[in-house]
Amino acid sequence: MIKKENDIFESPEGKKTSREERKGLVGLIQGHANEFMISMAVHAAVLFFISLIPVKKEVEQTKTTMIIEQTAPEEKQEIKQIVTDVKVQEKPVEVVDDNTEVVEREVNVTNPVETTAISEVADAVPDNAVLAGTSDNANSPPAILGVGAGNPGANGGLPYGYKSRSKTGKMGAMRKHGGAGTESAVDLALRWLAEHQEYDGSWDAVKYEGKWQGKEPITGIALLAFLGAGYSENIGPFKKTVRKGIAWLNQATEEKKDKPFFASNYASAIALMALSEASIFGSSSTTKVNANRIAQMFIDMYTGTAWRYSGGDDQDLSVSGWIALALKSAKAADLEALHTDKAKTVFEQYKNWVVMMTPEETGIGRYTATKGGGDKQPHLTWVGMFQRQFLGFPKNDPFLVKATDNSMKWIDSNTWVGADKLGDCYGIYYGTLAIFQQQGLAWKGWNVKMKDSLLKTQHKGDPKLLGGSWDPTTGITAERGGRVMVTSLMCLCLEIYYRYEMMN
Repeated sequence: MIKKENDIFESPEGKKTSREERKGLVGLIQGHANEFMISMAVHAAVLFFISLIPVKKEVEQTKTTMIIEQTAPEEKQEIKQIVTDVKVQEKPVEVVDDNTEVVEREVNVTNPVETTAISEVADAVPDNAVLAGTSDNANSPPAILGVGAGNPGANGGLPYGYKSRSKTGKMGAMRKHGGAGTESAVDLALRWLAEHQEYDGSWDAVKYEGKWQGKEPITGIALLAFLGAGYSENIGPFKKTVRKGIAWLNQATEEKKDKPFFASNYASAIALMALSEASIFGSSSTTKVNANRIAQMFIDMYTGTAWRYSGGDDQDLSVSGWIALALKSAKAADLEALHTDKAKTVFEQYKNWVVMMTPEETGIGRYTATKGGGDKQPHLTWVGMFQRQFLGFPKNDPFLVKATDNSMKWIDSNTWVGADKLGDCYGIYYGTLAIFQQQGLAWKGWNVKMKDSLLKTQHKGDPKLLGGSWDPTTGITAERGGRVMVTSLMCLCLEIYYRYEMMN
């Protein structure tokens, strides 16, 4: 209640105001009513819009979209959009020589359901499909993300011969050379290898039906399967696996000091190839130093013709083939040992020796200077073909032409590929390398049968068990290397479309 006494107004709180003061207040309010209402309206509108802004929540997963556009002129098909969930998670990574716990953000694409879906996308891409919406994001699906994607250049800055393993080169190479239907098998094989890597980073042949005691060649060949698919220590879903394997191989090389010889020249050559390729794809300076040491050992060992199991005497085309290709990889990695006059002489003299071991009149490779390759065993013919190819001989070279004709007969025999049971894995591996480089009818025939045989004989299912692996085949390579060796070599065969570019 407001009390009025002698024109003095008293509020319930006891505050007193005169009539003149009351009139002033009322006038003030009345005089500014419009501004007051506008201010109230503006504040109400601001509060309303603020209420519409959502609270930012933690992102638990991202989506990577790949669009496949059909460009075939004879068919009209809708653009299909395939969205693959890629979970991002943080997890500790153990460091063997340190008690420090490192946390890395890694893309979890090794889940069987997720990865298979990604691989099926690659398998389904027709010959005339064009990929759209790709990016260099490290979270992109492995089917379109290759080694070198984080490096400068359209093809990841990779040297010639290896550019098809880049993000931009891989899918194009598969379309061009008939690789449809193979990527899910490659992915499953790599997951089997990853699951059966030893804790220290190596692979063990003896644990998986092999007899080779030394781990260096088995570790090297397994790493080549990952590198051949376009996955390195820094790129792709298997980077931790590759990182551990390279670290183990570096340590094994350093323990050999000035002579990194691993039981045989076969083993040392495979180790050199793995370390050289890892160097090409951005490994540490330690990797490059160790690769250079092995390369220098082979150059110093050379006596003017070729190599054998433990030296440069009593030459062997099979052993020499691995060493020469390893030195070729070392050259691509720009190792110092390959910049010397001695290294240049090695390649010149070795090229002459290869010509002697691959006679043009027969088209059959010889095992040693005193032994032939045999018409029933094409291994050395395919080794000789691949040697000539990466040494620069053209496709119409007389030996290559005659050897390709011989290969057509071996393809038709279904002894090596084309049957429900695989032939010797060593022959299949080198046959795939050599015939791919020749292309033509021989490659078309080989490719169809090779894919059919390998896809049929690969175990399906859980990679923690046998899923993704191949049973050991006949032959001494499978006997010594067991399931790890055979799985690695067959995986490399299915990577042939992009592993090496056309050399001539």
